[in-house]
Amino acid sequence: MKKKWIKTGIVFLGAGCWFLALLFYGETEKKAGCFNAYYDTPVLTRSALSAFTEQAEQKEPGEQADVLPQTTGWSMEEMQSVSSEVREVVTADVWKIAGSMESFFAGQLAGGSYPWEDDVQGCMVSTALAEKLFGTKNVQGNRITIAGMEYYIRGCVKNGSIFAAVRAEEEEGLNRIFLEYGEKSKPASSAQSLLMQMTGKEANGFFEGNLYSALARAIVSLPLWILFFVYIRNGYRQLNRISGSGIRFFAKILVAGAICGMTAAGLAWTFRFSGDYLPVMWSDMGFFPRLIAEKREMFRELQRCLLCPGDAGFFSDLKNTILFTGLTVLAEIIFVSSGSPKQMESRKDGRES
Repeated sequence: MKKKWIKTGIVFLGAGCWFLALLFYGETEKKAGCFNAYYDTPVLTRSALSAFTEQAEQKEPGEQADVLPQTTGWSMEEMQSVSSEVREVVTADVWKIAGSMESFFAGQLAGGSYPWEDDVQGCMVSTALAEKLFGTKNVQGNRITIAGMEYYIRGCVKNGSIFAAVRAEEEEGLNRIFLEYGEKSKPASSAQSLLMQMTGKEANGFFEGNLYSALARAIVSLPLWILFFVYIRNGYRQLNRISGSGIRFFAKILVAGAICGMTAAGLAWTFRFSGDYLPVMWSDMGFFPRLIAEKREMFRELQRCLLCPGDAGFFSDLKNTILFTGLTVLAEIIFVSSGSPKQMESRKDGRES
């Protein structure tokens, strides 16, 4: 009886951990269509970004206009002075944004609203900065001074870092570009081609949302694959108990076909990568080693950059997905290795004999 309760506890623990892993994976999936390019030096201005967008969307009669992703240029200034009527001076990072703040801070709004496109007096603050300045998160409408200029708080971003976000000036240099596609499986090569048209430079760091979200998907599906193969193996063995050889053979063929179909469907869902991750010719045996080395180097370069709140939050969700999936797999291993009570009893009898 005690062993049954222990095994039941392991089942609930594993299920709870996997539920948490799914929640964190869901957050990573929201950024599957997002790309973020990090440059060492400014590559365009707010006015240049607007001009590029307008030119791409305006075509001659009969020509189809380019469908651009949601594009946001941004930069960050560290250690800027921020003050309010309640507290005199606080040091904070300041994000200068050209484009949609709603896209840039998607899913992070803790209160209020986002400044509109031409709202040069509006700003956003993180919940950490709001607490430092006013002692509360309900700060909409309050006036603050950032680097000597006055702004009105429109909304609050849920984040533990101390920062504020304002509209970039028309001719202010921006060294980061954020792209958000509606299609989650958009190839990174398309985003990089667009960035090259906009800036004429290759990014020093590149956040590839569909790659990292696909990695999270492959990781979070691991417990399902373990259970699938363990119980398929055990179930397939039970077919040997069928007395008729013809019926047994027919049943094995049906089960094998079902297993192949389920495996193919599971692999298609698990490894739903874009075309960038498949070789043009399958005979190119060196494609995947080159791809892995390239993506590993790209990740290293990205880690050297100061990430925006969205990208930093994404990697935090990815780490939590890995953590709770690992705990789920551990619970599965303990549960499967312990076996059923009848199996444990038979093993005990075998040892005694």
